[in-house]
Amino acid sequence: MDILSRLFDEMHLQSVQYISIYTSGAWRLEQPQQEYLTFIVMVKGAVFLHYANSVQSITANNMMMLTSQGGYVCQSAASLVQPYSSFSLPTHEEGQIDLMAQDGVTATTAETHFIIVRSQFDAHMARPLLSALPTSLPTPSQKHSAYNDVVSIGLQFFQLEVGLQRPGKTTMLARLAGMLMIECIRKYVEQLDTASVLIADVKYDKDAWVDTPWQIATNHDEAFKPDLDPAINLKAKKSDNDSKPLGSTEHGSGNWLAALKDPYLSKTLYLMHRYPEEAWTIQRLAAESGLSRSGLNERFKALIGITPQAYLSHYRLRLAARFLRQEQYSISKISALVGYASDNSFNGAFKRRYGQSPSHYRKAFIQAAVS
Repeated sequence: MDILSRLFDEMHLQSVQYISIYTSGAWRLEQPQQEYLTFIVMVKGAVFLHYANSVQSITANNMMMLTSQGGYVCQSAASLVQPYSSFSLPTHEEGQIDLMAQDGVTATTAETHFIIVRSQFDAHMARPLLSALPTSLPTPSQKHSAYNDVVSIGLQFFQLEVGLQRPGKTTMLARLAGMLMIECIRKYVEQLDTASVLIADVKYDKDAWVDTPWQIATNHDEAFKPDLDPAINLKAKKSDNDSKPLGSTEHGSGNWLAALKDPYLSKTLYLMHRYPEEAWTIQRLAAESGLSRSGLNERFKALIGITPQAYLSHYRLRLAARFLRQEQYSISKISALVGYASDNSFNGAFKRRYGQSPSHYRKAFIQAAVS
């Protein structure tokens, strides 16, 4: 499994809702601030999406993934004048529904047909990935690619599945939402020019590694100075691989997604996410990745913005918080699962990051869920 697949698994899409919208004439759909991952999939006609201070056209056999909590507007034209019909989305509820936007419109007579997919997800675990993405993706392109084929097949699968009443229908539709998400992000990553990606080009969140609200506005120019690991010897002898191009930005700029296209860092990230319980040292990670200690440290900081050990620490604690919310394991078991040698060291690290002990964090989550 590659690192991107691992990250997709950690997002845990659930309670997926499919809203098939049929409309004609002049119309406007307004959706206020949301707490879901949203996909707009065009079947017929076109939609003009007003979102994140921009207007984009989505045409048939294309889709758009919205990665922020901000509201959006879909309408029949880039600008509208009265009269036009207005409608809103129903309450979020798992499953599939049809929405006829105007009286008299049917699935056969509608000029425009699009599907809005909304899904709940683990925002805490997804934060680094979502914070590295633009507010919408992928970038529209006139060039046909495997992406268009996947969208087309996905639509065919969706239309077949919703037309039948078979066991496991809800699970099948949830899997389709995961496929749409993967294809959007995969298309975007493939479009990245790793030789020219800059920190200002994406929503690079310097706090993405810690517990901050999902997709908060950030200042890309704000200096980020992570704690350096004193055990790293920056004067260590470099391996032959260290002199190869970093494949992205200049040192210090940082782009987490670009690291996924780096053959050395993608392996490092995969090892951290796949085996967080391992007693990783900078030496072991460097050896597994084919770099020297200094080479890995410099390369990691150049693309991601923090040291490998700082990233691993943040990931382990984020994973521990998820285990605590799930109430599945004891605190001692969680400590071992995320790679801490003792409960005391885990408790201390968790409290420094979250401001409370693991037991208090779990208790507060349970109380909030009950209330």
